[in-house]
Amino acid sequence: MSTCQRRLVGVEEELRRRLTISEQEREQLQASFEDTEQRLQLFADEIGTLQARQTGLAAENGRLRHLLAQSQARLLEAQVAARPDTMDRPVDLEGQLNVLNEELRVSLEELQVTAEELETANTMLREFNETLERQIAERTASLAAALAQRDAALGRKDLLIREVDHRVKNSLQMVMSLLRIQSAKVGDPKTRRALQTAMVRIQAIAQVHTMLYARSDVEAVAFDRYLDEICSFLGATLGANVRGRKLLVEAETVELLPDLAIPLALITTELVTNAFRHAFDGTAGTVWVRFHRRDGGLELVVADDGRGLAPDFDPSQADGLGLQVVMAMVNQVGGKLDISRNDGACFALTLPAAGEGM
Repeated sequence: MSTCQRRLVGVEEELRRRLTISEQEREQLQASFEDTEQRLQLFADEIGTLQARQTGLAAENGRLRHLLAQSQARLLEAQVAARPDTMDRPVDLEGQLNVLNEELRVSLEELQVTAEELETANTMLREFNETLERQIAERTASLAAALAQRDAALGRKDLLIREVDHRVKNSLQMVMSLLRIQSAKVGDPKTRRALQTAMVRIQAIAQVHTMLYARSDVEAVAFDRYLDEICSFLGATLGANVRGRKLLVEAETVELLPDLAIPLALITTELVTNAFRHAFDGTAGTVWVRFHRRDGGLELVVADDGRGLAPDFDPSQADGLGLQVVMAMVNQVGGKLDISRNDGACFALTLPAAGEGM
């Protein structure tokens, strides 16, 4: 494992650890919020009860004050009007006033206690709110710091991945240059063809790293553009224009993860190469490459209008390395390869869309 790869693994492990800590802190903060809401509801209920008691005491106090405001004469008149036969009896007005005064005093004391309890509850609520706001501020600051560290770690990870893509691309380009030089010096057509095949396979892989390095998103490939570039390289390498042949690409805009894009590119490379070399017998012809969504999945089709395939053709039993590579890649991506022989050859690969990028 290279130094960049070890650093990348370390960064990913640190990122996972920090994300776990952030998630735990978020859960703790959520629990604290729920507990705070319950306590605030209890305080609100208690304050409502105290306010109701204060209202009742205030009404009782008003009633008592109204009674005390009645003059002694009016009280006497009320008693005379109620019982005329008691006018000659002495009326204990002073005793009644004393009773009313005592009731008023008790009511005022209860009202004072209630007001003190209400003030105490308000003070506790203010202190609790201040404590809660301080804790929330501290947790928010801690979470913001954790998120900043996570973003920084993600930035370092992306930078390392881009650096790896750049170095892999350069290394593969150097290998292709060596193969091209060797191919130019080889006189044997069979050997030259084998070197060219190796070059297009390497180009299919190198192009992914080229596109990833050129994008801000290092985790997905615009596969429609990828197919265009790969097929342009194949057409130039295989001499499509010189022989009067066409290579047409129809691709829907789809973002794919590199783990899916590379096998599909190798499948395309092998099938297009086989079509140009074996389908036309030196005559003109057309090869189509189509890629689109279908029934919730993806479909890659490589077809030609050449001489077609033998009735007993079975790609799984083929001896050629190219078709062996195709079947290995089909199994790797979990796809299904269907072959038809009408008006040429048609290879249709269907697979689920699990490898699509976001």
